[in-house]
Amino acid sequence: MFEHYLPKHRERLKALLEQPDWQETLANVDLERVKAEALNPPSPPSQLTGAAQYLLQRNSERVKQLLGEGVTDEEKLLDAFSDWETALSGDERFPILFLGLVLTLDCSFDPVRCLYCNQAWLPKRMELEDWKAVIEEVANPTPPYIYLTGGEPLLLGEGVWGDDGLVAFAVRLGCAVNINTNAELINPKVAINLVKSGLARIHISLDSHEAQLQAKIFRSPERVEKVLRGIFNLQIARELLGVRHPQIHINCVLTNLNLEQFPDFLRFLLSVREAHPENPLSGDFAFHLIPVGGAENENLRPNAEQWRKFYTETWAEAEKVWQEYQESIGVPSNERRSLAEWVPFANPFLRVNHRGGLDSYCEQAAKGIYWATALTKRCYVAPTQAFVLPDGSQHWCGAHAIRRPKPLGNVREGGVRANIRRNITRLKELPNEFCFNCAGSTCAINQSVERILCDQIRAMKADSLMAS
Repeated sequence: MFEHYLPKHRERLKALLEQPDWQETLANVDLERVKAEALNPPSPPSQLTGAAQYLLQRNSERVKQLLGEGVTDEEKLLDAFSDWETALSGDERFPILFLGLVLTLDCSFDPVRCLYCNQAWLPKRMELEDWKAVIEEVANPTPPYIYLTGGEPLLLGEGVWGDDGLVAFAVRLGCAVNINTNAELINPKVAINLVKSGLARIHISLDSHEAQLQAKIFRSPERVEKVLRGIFNLQIARELLGVRHPQIHINCVLTNLNLEQFPDFLRFLLSVREAHPENPLSGDFAFHLIPVGGAENENLRPNAEQWRKFYTETWAEAEKVWQEYQESIGVPSNERRSLAEWVPFANPFLRVNHRGGLDSYCEQAAKGIYWATALTKRCYVAPTQAFVLPDGSQHWCGAHAIRRPKPLGNVREGGVRANIRRNITRLKELPNEFCFNCAGSTCAINQSVERILCDQIRAMKADSLMAS
């Protein structure tokens, strides 16, 4: 058991398996039955191409008509292709590709939260059946990628990971599900049930390999061990049930406290990940580097020179760590990838195209503005996303759910799609000031959609010229 882990971590996992909490859990669990009943994670819809495919399907005829009328200006043609009001006309079941559910804004770390936490509290009005109704509506006909977050979503207990919980409910409807958690509550029983539920991915908050620094960020030394135990419990549960899900990802908030130590943090992550011979470069223990947000965290924000050093010297050091790791686990030289290729979504600067280059980006980042130079002129993907807060209020996306402008509506009073359709004319207002810290993934998706639509326009213009 645990043969695909490095020796030191292998022994750590074996020792944890012998602890009373695991032994008591195994004495009360029929592993063979769990294996037989376990759900497999469905594949998620493509976030990078899904919105583009829908717009191509719904608006191509209008673009062809404009070309036939002699319109060749690409901006006008792009306006027609990205016209969501026209695209949604007559389509009652347009696809929602990404569904973010903020199950609670309470946290297991309350009342003393992480050093950088800036979550604004809201009352919890959504009950389990309300969340299930949202999932059921959105899953028909295209099951979305579902992101369960908080606060701490695992505070809902079996309502999340139980046989009738949200994860299993969504998986049975064909949805790939991800949980964003601090992992503190992942004891052996929870770990086994998260695997059994068919959870596809889990994002765990961890910022440093140094216990003292992580304790400062968590504001508690005891939490460091609990979080690591939660991560390792998941690895044990996967091994016992003979599966590779949920894939573990690490959310690392970049501050001036941990920026320069990232290569050593990466070395730690690689030392505890499973390198399975069938897929040694799987995304397990991929990391998301999240620049610290919020005006109240100005004292934690790196300055421009620190950001510049990170994206040049520090990232280069991390690249060496990654290349050495690939060699150590036997990845053939012709199959090795760069760090940015292994985790294309990890690096906030490299993952998208920023206008003005690195220096301009670092100057903006020093002010806490991380994505403004990557925003496209139009938001192409908002109608394919929905974020719902604990009181039922619905927003276009994660960035809006955090900053909370006027919501699109409330899912306790109307459906997700109805709220989007009712506000579709407001899409032309985006991007606005609430988008300056757009999630990097949404920026990447928007840029991808724009490239696809522009390529199609050029192909259609070429065909039109040939036909004439």
